Amino acid sequence: MKSASCAETTRTLIKVFILADSAKELSRLTAIVQSEPSLEFAGGGVDRDVVNEQLDDTEFAEPIVLVEHSSVHHPGRFSVDDSVADGVAIILLAEQAGFTDAITRMKETDSTIRAILPAWASDKEIHAAIEAVGAGLMVIHPEVFSEVLAAENERVAFIPEYSSRELLDSPIQQLSPRESEILNLLADGLANKEIAWRLKISEHTVKFHISSIFNKLDASTRAEAVAIGARRGLIIL
Repeated sequence: MKSASCAETTRTLIKVFILADSAKELSRLTAIVQSEPSLEFAGGGVDRDVVNEQLDDTEFAEPIVLVEHSSVHHPGRFSVDDSVADGVAIILLAEQAGFTDAITRMKETDSTIRAILPAWASDKEIHAAIEAVGAGLMVIHPEVFSEVLAAENERVAFIPEYSSRELLDSPIQQLSPRESEILNLLADGLANKEIAWRLKISEHTVKFHISSIFNKLDASTRAEAVAIGARRGLIIL
């Protein structure tokens, strides 16, 4: 039987790269990563070309996460090279004015953005987001989600209040890409027949996926599934 210390040393670490807008921000984010034994600071800088070169030289055997501050994230200014894009998950630390744009970029078909947090997110929230993204999940911080909902004035009535603690303390089974797609269509108010037509699948298949979604989210109705999905950042606006 392996000892606890042995198990710890063989644990797969999440490699974290950082793109910051200043040396001060780089130092702050680096300290967060280095303070967590489950994370490995793999590189970083304030220059996108330097970070891209570091990523290009990295072996992708472990989860790779890039933490990026939004003040250096402008259309066309930073993007991961195509050769490594599929293996890198980006966490954006966005200023309030950039929340909506960040969500829009996250929705793009080929987007590698997997989490959006406010630039003032706490150390624990940043660490939790890195762990979640490293496990293949998507994360939208409650403040980001609430801000965008308020701006668009959509679907607010049936979404209960929630907290970041609720998001972190209530893990759920991960939805498949198809289930996530159908959940978002449910949020848009589409009926089974419309979903089937949109996705070019049968209504029977749609019902099967919805049943699976209900089971994974522990929901009994469509509205409840959408509400839970919204609280947990599974609904893409």
